[in-house]
Amino acid sequence: MVVACDKLKGKSEDTSTPITTTSPVPTPPTTTTTEGSVTKTVVGKTTTLSGTLRGVNDSNKVSIFLNDNAVSVIFTYPSGSDFGVKVLGMSDNELGDFRLNEGDTIDLSGGGKFTLIVYSRGGSGPWTATYTED
Repeated sequence: MVVACDKLKGKSEDTSTPITTTSPVPTPPTTTTTEGSVTKTVVGKTTTLSGTLRGVNDSNKVSIFLNDNAVSVIFTYPSGSDFGVKVLGMSDNELGDFRLNEGDTIDLSGGGKFTLIVYSRGGSGPWTATYTED
């Protein structure tokens, strides 16, 4: 409380004004790494992978390491393109081959190392894959 004294009149007056402060929301640390032609950006618990395919049969390969919780990897890619994703397991065994124009989300579970190979069946352009771990 701030009190101002009015010496001339011999009285004091409360001139305090409530002060509202807000704590800034902490920004999670951001790390960016590159594996081959794929950029991996991690902000807090969310990871975004990004790359560019130059045309039919071009591909980008990246390995990710997940904890034991299931995650949904959501892909974006250029409209009109036909991109696919091969998912390999820890021993490089193929777990699936997905066409993104049939669904843009791939669910991964079991934890450990997964390798994603994003490839073009038709078209070219940038793609992203985003997932959040608990």
